[in-house]
Amino acid sequence: MKNVLLTTVIVIGLAACAAPVDPDSGLKPAPQFDLAAFPEGTFNSADLEGKIVIVDFWATWCVPCIKEIPDLNEIYHAQDPEKFAMIGITIQSGAHEDIEPYIEELGIEYPILVGDEDVVAGFGGVIGFPTKFVVGPDGTIYKKYLGGEVKEKLEQDILDLSGGGDLAQAF
Repeated sequence: MKNVLLTTVIVIGLAACAAPVDPDSGLKPAPQFDLAAFPEGTFNSADLEGKIVIVDFWATWCVPCIKEIPDLNEIYHAQDPEKFAMIGITIQSGAHEDIEPYIEELGIEYPILVGDEDVVAGFGGVIGFPTKFVVGPDGTIYKKYLGGEVKEKLEQDILDLSGGGDLAQAF
């Protein structure tokens, strides 16, 4: 019985990993939010308007989340900050002071915010980690990815959304 349960969990997990998930009814607007940021202060979603944005929902205890940080750092630094943004939103990771040491320890170089139930619901929910949303410059959710190892798919999404412009030159 244990083997059947373990096999089922593994199969479901593998099926979900890195699979793009279409938003329910096509494109929907990304939510507005104002969240606590690191090392201090807040971050308002209005700062993302007009940009291609990758939003990474992650947790400090999530091994696939941690494994993909170098890839996300690379994408983050390869883009024009006038036209592109990346943010990590941590949830289920404890209080601000519990999360802060992980940012430096893990070498995260893009902005990290502390999520809440409202922002999770606004994006349509998160059923596993990591979950990434690609938001177009018009503020609509373009794609959703569950699982890690999606660097090439994210790069392609950036190319598609940039129309082959300046951001396309990074790849």
